[in-house]
Amino acid sequence: MRIGRQTYAIDYGHLALITLIAAAVFWYLLDARSVSLSINNLLLVQPVAIFALALYLFILPQCFHKVEARAAEKPVDEADPFAVKLSTDRADVIRMAALGLSLGLMVFLLDVIGYDIAIFLFAAAAMAICGERRPLHLLGFSLVVTLVTIYGFRALISYPMPTTLL
Repeated sequence: MRIGRQTYAIDYGHLALITLIAAAVFWYLLDARSVSLSINNLLLVQPVAIFALALYLFILPQCFHKVEARAAEKPVDEADPFAVKLSTDRADVIRMAALGLSLGLMVFLLDVIGYDIAIFLFAAAAMAICGERRPLHLLGFSLVVTLVTIYGFRALISYPMPTTLL
């Protein structure tokens, strides 16, 4: 695309994806507002939707890149230094699979042993999988995450969460 003397390259895939996400968020916000304008109904939905739409506006310009005359002449063999590279190391793949498994186990155990214990165990397991070995840090951080999550959910949502200790 040319605007004046400047040539721009458009990342159409990225542009389509973020536009699709923004459209879905906007539709969800309009749908939630059409049901009820009550504060209780929009307490979480509206601020998050507005934040997501603001992020869309900040990300949108990143889909358009200036193409300089000299850059167009460079060979395409040069690797992009900002490209995301997924690790294929065996230990990293096992660690990712273990995190996914522990998340699935937490979701399964939420109703079985209670939200508080399931969240505590997941937080401790996730930290241990990612390399934390100090027991006081594992216990302390997991306890803080559990307390903030449980009391935060209770303050925001009137959903009956089965808990064992809290």
